[in-house]
Amino acid sequence: MNPKVAIRKIDQYQLETLTEAVRDFLDSAGSTRLDKAKTVLVKPNLLGGFAPDKAVTTHPLVLEALVRVLLEKKKEVWIGDSPGGNSSVENVWKVCGLQDLAEKYPVKLVNFTGLGIQEIILDGYRLLLSKIIWQADAIINVGKMKTHGLMAYTGAVKNLYGLIPGLAKSVYHKDYPDARSFGKLLAALYKTVRHRVAYNILDGVVGMDGVGPSAGKPHRFGLLFGSTSAAALDYTASKFMGFKLKQIPYLKKALHYEGVLPSHIEIPLSFHEFKLENVDLTVTLLNSSIMRFVPSTVRYPLQRAFRFFPFITDECRNCGVCVNACPVKTIRRTDGENPVIDTEKCICCLCCHEMCPYNAIVIRKSWLAKLIMPDRKKDKA
Repeated sequence: MNPKVAIRKIDQYQLETLTEAVRDFLDSAGSTRLDKAKTVLVKPNLLGGFAPDKAVTTHPLVLEALVRVLLEKKKEVWIGDSPGGNSSVENVWKVCGLQDLAEKYPVKLVNFTGLGIQEIILDGYRLLLSKIIWQADAIINVGKMKTHGLMAYTGAVKNLYGLIPGLAKSVYHKDYPDARSFGKLLAALYKTVRHRVAYNILDGVVGMDGVGPSAGKPHRFGLLFGSTSAAALDYTASKFMGFKLKQIPYLKKALHYEGVLPSHIEIPLSFHEFKLENVDLTVTLLNSSIMRFVPSTVRYPLQRAFRFFPFITDECRNCGVCVNACPVKTIRRTDGENPVIDTEKCICCLCCHEMCPYNAIVIRKSWLAKLIMPDRKKDKA
């Protein structure tokens, strides 16, 4: 299989430009599933109630462009996700721009939580998936191009994790707390649902680097991607950012499940030597590169010594999102004070950091991490 990854340079979120690109992507995709589909489920990245300019979620203009093209093709369009933690889905629709979209176009917004769950056992994993995956004729997966504190990179494949509804996602973080085990879970999920996904789009017009996926820095990558293969798309986008295949825990397996060799992925000729400049991968690369060479017998104690852990700052508004998002319940609320994290019991899944709507949770370093990677301010002193 030689999948194609379409790429378009787009520096600004302009509806007509995005619509033209999306129309071209879908027309050249050759997706039989999409051509025959009457109902299409659009699955964006709706991590939480983050405004579009934060570059955390899929930009609403990318979604609007896709909706316009699908309506041109006479499709019934559903847009849905299952935001993490205890986020109010109605608030997420509003803040992320989807409520306005649903008022402007005849589309249906669906919350995966409460629509029923289908259990699938695959490769030893018990996957609890929303039944909507099988109720729609086809899925279009629309991810966001970002770094990720635990998984190094998040794009199209990781975005499918949202097909697991409600707080079940937190349970998986508890059962598979480190990057390797969670990466295998993501690969198994991809193997399960990839045949339902007709097409994948990645919003990299403005993505995120630093300590993503929610508290990093918006970065104007100026790119929009499309492919029938989420794995091929992620390989291409992550390579442009500066990642190597071995640094993203789930990607090699995801490519393997599709029978894809990275060297056989077809991209436009003008992007063969392309690489993005000044992308901050410092934390994600250092964390993954050190742990990759550590024997399993000593990996856990070393992870405790060398790690990046969450810390609640004075920016906290005591909303309780982090308390509800923690899969191992190590965050407790105190009377009149900010929540407190029990760092000894913390598994460093960074769910709290990922879900905080106010960027009030920062990532701090253990003593070994400080020794290996000193703070920049100290370097300048």
